[in-house]
Amino acid sequence: MLRRLFAVLIVTAGVSGCGSVRTLDSEAHESVSDLKLGRTYCTELPRIYSGVAYNFCALHGDPGGSYQRSAGLSPPLPDSPQGLYWPLFDGLLSAATDTLVLPYTIYRQQRDGSIELTHD
Repeated sequence: MLRRLFAVLIVTAGVSGCGSVRTLDSEAHESVSDLKLGRTYCTELPRIYSGVAYNFCALHGDPGGSYQRSAGLSPPLPDSPQGLYWPLFDGLLSAATDTLVLPYTIYRQQRDGSIELTHD
């Protein structure tokens, strides 16, 4: 019973933390467009807490990108053209997922180093 609960928690956390899911199996070099980061200014992502770093990179780019704001979650207020920033919400879920897979990401960081982002 405990194993089943643990497996359900891992799967739920993995699916919910999109930033983590996108970066966990990344190669040494990844295209910004493949990671759906839009026009970010980041040049690399550390593998340790890569989902959280992914969300910071999503925020560190041209404002109003397709990943930065989700119109379905919150319409922009008249005073605020940005609306709700999706990476802030996803960052909490990614932090939980990254904590669960921390031993694996520490190993990958030591073996492969950070993920270099290429701007195609």
